[in-house]
Amino acid sequence: MTLSLPAHHLTVAPSDDWVPDPIAPGTEHLGLYLRHTEFGVYLNVREQDAGSHALTKDGLVALLREQEWGPSIDEWSTSAGELVIVGGSFETSGMGGQVVLEIFVTDGRRVANLAGPGPRVVIAAIRPAAQRLAATIRLE
Repeated sequence: MTLSLPAHHLTVAPSDDWVPDPIAPGTEHLGLYLRHTEFGVYLNVREQDAGSHALTKDGLVALLREQEWGPSIDEWSTSAGELVIVGGSFETSGMGGQVVLEIFVTDGRRVANLAGPGPRVVIAAIRPAAQRLAATIRLE
């Protein structure tokens, strides 16, 4: 299944690991919420403004660190065809001990963001599925 987010200039093709949450009318600007079928945590998928950051691996790493969630648990980068994908898991404060998984994807023209909170062990468990999901992003 391929899902189109025209307001965010992207498509994403989630595997059976993910199901889309319904989008309420008038909330399309928030992006799409994909829920992991086994663990129930979600990732919000949307277009991201890169600000002054270059649309390169180094630029996305800087954008990732600029989010200032808290101490980094892990950071990683990969590529999939024309896509550069950078992500990491971060400790948070004020979120009941949850951590955040944040991923940025670029094709050199636009940036997409996938992000969501969850318990540390769950975020670690879904990371491979989230990386595969990020590789299906197509920016239009």
